[in-house]
Amino acid sequence: MPVLKPLTTYSYIIETESSEKIGLIVDHNKTNNNLTGVEFFTKDGVVKFDNMNELEDLLGTFVYKELKETNIQENTKFIGDYPVNDTDNVYDVQEGIPISTFRKSEKSKKRFYPGWWLIKSESGVYNPRCTISTDTYDENKDSLYGPFKTFMELTYQQKQL
Repeated sequence: MPVLKPLTTYSYIIETESSEKIGLIVDHNKTNNNLTGVEFFTKDGVVKFDNMNELEDLLGTFVYKELKETNIQENTKFIGDYPVNDTDNVYDVQEGIPISTFRKSEKSKKRFYPGWWLIKSESGVYNPRCTISTDTYDENKDSLYGPFKTFMELTYQQKQL
């Protein structure tokens, strides 16, 4: 029985009951664009159907489940005034100027800077990241901005670039 997790009002992630990703579904019949039908995207390509019922007949009855919503703009962990990814563990905080560093595990030698950062990609686009490694900072210090204390500060800077 395939499990559908809505991404938007017209698109879904489709998985097995054991959470193995099967593909994506886009139901153009629910959009305001000129396209019609349903597209089923898999690693092997795209298959088109007239409607969701045709796809359901092929794959079996759909079970709909909600995705857990996360908000990347709200952090709950901080070192000083700077946020840390909520999924990161924090060990061995070393006070630094202008910003402290930390490790993500007791055994790790790699250190990280907290805060929001804008890092320039190879295509020239600045991407937001919360918490970066000292290696990433050293390799990209001429093409990054940060640290920022909030996502809003980062967004304001990003609009200036």
